[in-house]
Amino acid sequence: MNQRWQRWQERAAAVGSAVRRALRPSVLLAVMLVLGVTAATAVWAKSMVSPAYRVGNPSIAANSVTATPSPTPTITPTPTLTPTATSTAKATTMASSGKFANATLNLDPTSSVGEIKHFAVRVETSTGLNANSAATTIAAVLNDPRSWTGDGSVRFALVADATKADFTISLSSPTTAAKSCAAVGGTCVAGTEVVVDALALKNTASTYSNSADWQRYLINHGVGSWLGKKTATCTKAGQAAPVMMVQQASLGGCTANPWPRP
Repeated sequence: MNQRWQRWQERAAAVGSAVRRALRPSVLLAVMLVLGVTAATAVWAKSMVSPAYRVGNPSIAANSVTATPSPTPTITPTPTLTPTATSTAKATTMASSGKFANATLNLDPTSSVGEIKHFAVRVETSTGLNANSAATTIAAVLNDPRSWTGDGSVRFALVADATKADFTISLSSPTTAAKSCAAVGGTCVAGTEVVVDALALKNTASTYSNSADWQRYLINHGVGSWLGKKTATCTKAGQAAPVMMVQQASLGGCTANPWPRP
């Protein structure tokens, strides 16, 4: 009996050992599976509550970008006889030195038709004007197709030698100009000299909106007088004033006009 019970116990122990050997990997696998699921669940949960980050440069908000402004186009100013002013106030007086600086330039006419008229330019030293700069501007005005050369009857050549000139344009102080002739409206003629009042030249008349046109008017009006053109008046309101009209104080209903043939 005891032997049978001992053999039965030995068989039971063997079966239990076999069962345990068979179950151990399965249990281990089950434990590992549970742990894996738990870890995956934790990662998923964390991804749901934590922001995602991407590798790369951060984007820039549109309103943080400052646009580069386009360069302002440069506009070439119309040449004038007046130096750049630092004040809009008009000068009321001008010193009279009685001494003149002559332009030293020779410029051919731009037209190939018409009788050539040679002219020289000089500026009184107390006017603050440069002789060569003034002469270049005057030549450009006189040879403009809107000026006296426009009808093909005359053209103008600037000469440095005043003895070879048909006439001389003098930019003079009021006191010096008065010694030659009575400047009416800013200009007058004394023989072969066209006198332009330099103070009037610098102080644009209220009838003109810009100094360049006012200066063109004085040049064309003065040379027109030397050419023998008669004084004119406004004949119809709204039309361009005749260049031989005195335009300094009133336009008589016409519009300001610096050209013989606008």
